[in-house]
Amino acid sequence: MSDLEAFNRGAERKGTSCIKWDFQKADYGMENLLPFSIADADYPTYSPILEALKRRIDNGVIGYTDLGEDYFSAVAGWCRRRHGWEIEHSWVVPTGGIVPAMCNAIGALLPPDGKVIVQPPVYDPFYSIIEASGRKMVKNDLICDENGYRMDYAGLEKACKDGASMLLLCSPHNPVCRVWTEDELKRVADICGRYGVYVVSDEIHWDLIMDGYHHTTMGQFRELYERLIVCTSCSKTFNIAGLETSNLIIPGKETRETYQKWLYSRYLFCPNTLGLEAVKAAYADGDQWVDSQRAYLTGNAKLVCDFMAEHLPRVRVARPEGTYLLWLDMTDYGLSSDELIRRIAQAGAGLNGGNHYGEAYDGFVRMNVACPRAQLTAGLACIKKALEAL
Repeated sequence: MSDLEAFNRGAERKGTSCIKWDFQKADYGMENLLPFSIADADYPTYSPILEALKRRIDNGVIGYTDLGEDYFSAVAGWCRRRHGWEIEHSWVVPTGGIVPAMCNAIGALLPPDGKVIVQPPVYDPFYSIIEASGRKMVKNDLICDENGYRMDYAGLEKACKDGASMLLLCSPHNPVCRVWTEDELKRVADICGRYGVYVVSDEIHWDLIMDGYHHTTMGQFRELYERLIVCTSCSKTFNIAGLETSNLIIPGKETRETYQKWLYSRYLFCPNTLGLEAVKAAYADGDQWVDSQRAYLTGNAKLVCDFMAEHLPRVRVARPEGTYLLWLDMTDYGLSSDELIRRIAQAGAGLNGGNHYGEAYDGFVRMNVACPRAQLTAGLACIKKALEAL
């Protein structure tokens, strides 16, 4: 089966304890919706990963595991081939999920009264982990104009000047779909470097870039190395989020050792045995599959943009540049995000309310388009049904 055939065919996820298929009642008060919510894909995982997992399971024991040079070589090879970034093996710090890893970074590196910058609208766990850590949150909202979203550099510099200790950067940005340019990120590096601010760059979507765009990793800015953590994972790229395996890349020796000491003192150092096998299989030769997926997602994003332009022109779609999460501005309807989500659910589809990503974004909706095209087409029909009479 070709990659295209696999993406179009999809995967049967109902009955597998899948969050977005089997637990809809908790979020929507109803069931049997077409889901376009939580960020995993509704098509099969890269098949060599599944084969590697089967081989490991067939060994008969899934015990404690440590990291060999083959693992570090796989991660370093992917960084070099896909992102033009030469890293040292010692920089790689395997962890569980990226969200807990970022939470641990806050705990390990910042004083109890530290301030952490976020750039709303942004992935909602960013808020939660800062609040859980007891640190102070500093919000520096993105600016949106006729050209789309951009960072507020004056606001960022003010926050740094006023004593912020860390920036949680989302790159590519979830939910507004931005792939920050090298020039934009250079300005971030200059500002944070000038004030000695840690940059924790969540690059979980770094492989999922729409045709015509290019991702620049913060790892390209050596002036940040003493205070930089780049958060990477196979989870979105290869649809293996359930394995909870990520890799932080920490070039600075002092930062890396401080972070590792924090992990080790909490016994957070035993890798997921199956997750390690998946990473090695993915990074060995998954390049062509990723390229096919990127092309497919670009087509899905175009389908949504064209559909809205033709059938629901009051819905403004943020320009899709990266991730598979589209940001839909439905404020022209004058309804809250909760009410929009309720109406769309009644029409048969489950999406995410924009108010989760920032209080100022009520009336926005986020839509996951990592699914077979037929499923996406059916979901768009549901949205049209919910909104066309308004």
